[in-house]
Amino acid sequence: MSSISDTQLSVFQDHSGLTTRPCKWSILPDADHRQLQRHLELCDAARQPASTLLAYVLQHKIMATKPVGNIHASDLVTGGCRVIYSVDDGPIQTGLLAHRARTGQASGVIPVCSLLGATLIGMRVGQRAPLLREDKTIGTISVLSVVQPS
Repeated sequence: MSSISDTQLSVFQDHSGLTTRPCKWSILPDADHRQLQRHLELCDAARQPASTLLAYVLQHKIMATKPVGNIHASDLVTGGCRVIYSVDDGPIQTGLLAHRARTGQASGVIPVCSLLGATLIGMRVGQRAPLLREDKTIGTISVLSVVQPS
């Protein structure tokens, strides 16, 4: 079964006033989707330059994913999973995706409330996506494997 719905999102304006084109939905567990909304609210309240980039990525992820209850997809990147990925076809990296982590915490933890974490959540094994960096450059991230929490 495909993870992409045929439903199209309508055109909307993001925080910067830019118009975003329709895209297809991917799925995300309800709890992760709600957490993304909370992270976006915190970014909006912070009103710091770094928060603007993160808010853009979070808003896009929220609008491009459809919350689904009672889902188990072993290839879907969700909060609490260990994800193995590569940036710009570089070395293989791994990390535990966590909603309650803070940027700069112990190695091996990827906060969902970071540009990397917000990009990874909702991706599937084999999927590639643009990765916005804090220096405003764009790379490419590839999901190689996902290990769901037991």
